Amino acid sequence: MRTHWIKVSGGLFGIILIILMVFANTLGLESFSTWGVRRTLLLLAGITLLASALFYKEDNLIGKTIHASNGRFSIALSGLIFAILLVYLWYSSDGLWKTLTNETNYYDLQASAFAKGQLALDVRPDAALLAFQDESLYEPSNREGIPMLWDATLYKGKYYLYWGPAPALFLTPLKWIYSTDLGDKLLSLLFLTGTFLFLTLTLLSLWRDHFPHVPRWAVISAVAFAGLVNPMPYILVEGRIYEAAIAAAQFFLIGGFYFLLPAFDRPNELRLAMAGLFFTLAAGSRTTLIPAIGVLSVILLLWVLQTQRGRMISLVLSFALPLMIGGIGYGWYNYARFGSVTEFGLRYQLTSYNLYESLDETFSLEYIAPNLYKTLLNPLEKRDAFPYLFPTRWSGPGWLAEGHPSFYLAYAEGITGILVSSPFVLFALLPLYRPRREMKWHLLALGLSFFATLVTLQAFFFIAMRYLLDAIPTLTLLTVAGFWHGFKRFKNNKIHAAIGILWLAHTIIISLVISISGNLEAFKILNPDLLKQMAWLFKMPFK
Repeated sequence: MRTHWIKVSGGLFGIILIILMVFANTLGLESFSTWGVRRTLLLLAGITLLASALFYKEDNLIGKTIHASNGRFSIALSGLIFAILLVYLWYSSDGLWKTLTNETNYYDLQASAFAKGQLALDVRPDAALLAFQDESLYEPSNREGIPMLWDATLYKGKYYLYWGPAPALFLTPLKWIYSTDLGDKLLSLLFLTGTFLFLTLTLLSLWRDHFPHVPRWAVISAVAFAGLVNPMPYILVEGRIYEAAIAAAQFFLIGGFYFLLPAFDRPNELRLAMAGLFFTLAAGSRTTLIPAIGVLSVILLLWVLQTQRGRMISLVLSFALPLMIGGIGYGWYNYARFGSVTEFGLRYQLTSYNLYESLDETFSLEYIAPNLYKTLLNPLEKRDAFPYLFPTRWSGPGWLAEGHPSFYLAYAEGITGILVSSPFVLFALLPLYRPRREMKWHLLALGLSFFATLVTLQAFFFIAMRYLLDAIPTLTLLTVAGFWHGFKRFKNNKIHAAIGILWLAHTIIISLVISISGNLEAFKILNPDLLKQMAWLFKMPFK
């Protein structure tokens, strides 16, 4: 009877999906004659369901997978990952599913330059910019009305980028054979997807090695948190060079953790070499991660000295060699462009501020207090209009934002505090309660690198929602370790599980809502009909 039910229901749903997608235009479900990503994916889902129903038997691979607990877990996990990737695609396309509207293509420009054997972008500055003979070029008021490559670096008549070159290096081989522009939004989507997949793989590794007692539903919950915590979906709506650089850096950073954390349990030169390579690329994507990479290097050295003295040279060299090569390469890259190994180009940036004169004011310990307030506690603004909850620019006391150098921007961009939008992260504190000795090095690496990144961000002259992504993936690993730690320390207490579920639901719902409200103008411009439909759906239950 069970076999008959599975075959009939699976086949029926599969056939319905196939019919709906094939005849979507006839049925009025699609207004476009061309096949988009959503329609194609749903058709493939229908075909998969139908094929599974047709070939299903209790004793074959499909049947064993469905009826075994590990099989059902794998199906549920795969379905969740697929759903989260669809969420990413939805936000990236502004709910349109078909196109990614790019505002910038800076990495493509840099990759195209690399492919031609040059460091400067293949973009000629406007003659009015080239007419400047001194540093007055970098005063914004002097450049009014002159076309320019916004936020690029202009030095000795050539455009460069201050963003790290690692993502562009990966694109360079492609530019030899593919000349069409690749927008930064596509790269934001790809790198964020990679970050999420590395997070999932790292969580599964930690589960197998240290938390086998944790129930499978808690693993599914952890993956949902990793994929949907703010600002994971948030940054995809704009997806410019700013977001692409952060997403790329996190892809490499979490990739590094994927190799490093198991190495603490099973020391291996190849794992450490891969960790060193990925951390090098992380710093080569975003220089603000250099302090975190430095902290990780010190932790690895201490770990080797305390636990692996017999293999100290091989293990340390495996990890350090990629970092040394990367550091030398980046220093040469800077020197070849600006004549200094420590000049990344920020001083020569064409932006809203004269960084040539004010670069020393961009970082200050005085900014930490107000930035911490915004990062952790800045509340949501409630409005009567859909989607009702909005990030705020500043809601703290005036005295906290005053008394700083005039360069500090308290009202720069809207941001929602981590503790307000994502209370689930409070579980990151749980490993401090009766800590597990076998996870000492794992937690030190995650905790201290997170702290180094957080402090670096707070010392900058303004804070923005996208900057949270510099710290959130590492905090995610700490949070999940704490949540799982609680299952053993509280003896699978139902209150612990219930609090986790409530906090997780709050975290995901707020993340999805503010990803729309914080980017409302983009949705209004690119997909106003969708906003009207969503507003109507939200109002319906209250009519």
